[in-house]
Amino acid sequence: MEQVIKILFSPTAFAVGFLWPLVAQTLIATNTIGTGWQVWMIAALIVTPFAASAQLRGSWIWIR
Repeated sequence: MEQVIKILFSPTAFAVGFLWPLVAQTLIATNTIGTGWQVWMIAALIVTPFAASAQLRGSWIWIR
């Protein structure tokens, strides 16, 4: 159970679960890119460096 909680609260899970849809919806709302699968791929390319750097820094929630 501890491993599941660590994975759910990891920086990578935050980036994928929160930042990726946020970036995609922002791109759609600002009419930067039209709707469709392309916006999700562009959003993934934007979020990937954040997820990688967050993984290197470590989690912001520490569980003993």
